[in-house]
Amino acid sequence: WSVTYSSPEICSLIGSSVDIHSYYTFPDNHDVRESFWFIKQKTGGKAVDMKEDEEYQGRVQYTHSSKNNCSLGITNLRESDAQTYTFRFDTDNGDYTGEPGVSLSVTDSPKNTNAVGLSGETLEGGSVTLSCSSDANPPVETYSWFKRETPDIQLTTDQIYSISNLDSHHSGLYYCTAQNQLGRQDSTPVHLDVLYLPKTTAVVLSSGETVEGDSVTLSCSSDANPPVQTYSWFKKEALDTLLTTTQNYTISNINSQHSGLYYCTAHNLLGHRDS
Repeated sequence: WSVTYSSPEICSLIGSSVDIHSYYTFPDNHDVRESFWFIKQKTGGKAVDMKEDEEYQGRVQYTHSSKNNCSLGITNLRESDAQTYTFRFDTDNGDYTGEPGVSLSVTDSPKNTNAVGLSGETLEGGSVTLSCSSDANPPVETYSWFKRETPDIQLTTDQIYSISNLDSHHSGLYYCTAQNQLGRQDSTPVHLDVLYLPKTTAVVLSSGETVEGDSVTLSCSSDANPPVQTYSWFKKEALDTLLTTTQNYTISNINSQHSGLYYCTAHNLLGHRDS
């Protein structure tokens, strides 16, 4: 009594087909009544014909090329098909199971590649850590991180990418790539939004020289994230005077009393900065 397999381990690509061959012997005075393949992991060790498993309906075929040969064919391989397959035959005077069976590995290029921000504040001056994960068989050999630019910039070939001392130029879309010997896959980009209080607050005068009786408009601008919520205009005096809470301040019919120093303040959720 014996069962011999062509190989104890087989590796096949997801979506492909595989044939697992067995050769079995038994005494000449016996007749085989039934032969089949089963999966011990799915049946609790019981010998149940895998053709009866709904997951394999229409994907499994037994081929008897000779009296003592039985091949198992599986089409459209799935990740869940990575199992140990065992051949069994029943005779009129006993049965025999070919232990330990054939171990099938189903390989695939990286899938479900995911980029996430692990920790860290996104405030200017803070830090953040981005991590990449992926499902692959064989395992991922290389992770790479990129920032979406024109063209994209490769940042590192590590699974984790950390940025310290954040500033506004770090804002943008980041994605990772997972690669094994069968292929590669990019993650969906994650958006890093670095927040900072207003900076480079500046004043622009609508015209150069001003003559008494003219009008002049002062305009305030600032770079901020989140955006500026409120602009305020002041005239520099012993006790500074609030003039308006709009981005532009217009003075009509100018006279000598309007002479002096003017400045604006930009406010967002994080704070404010004067021009």
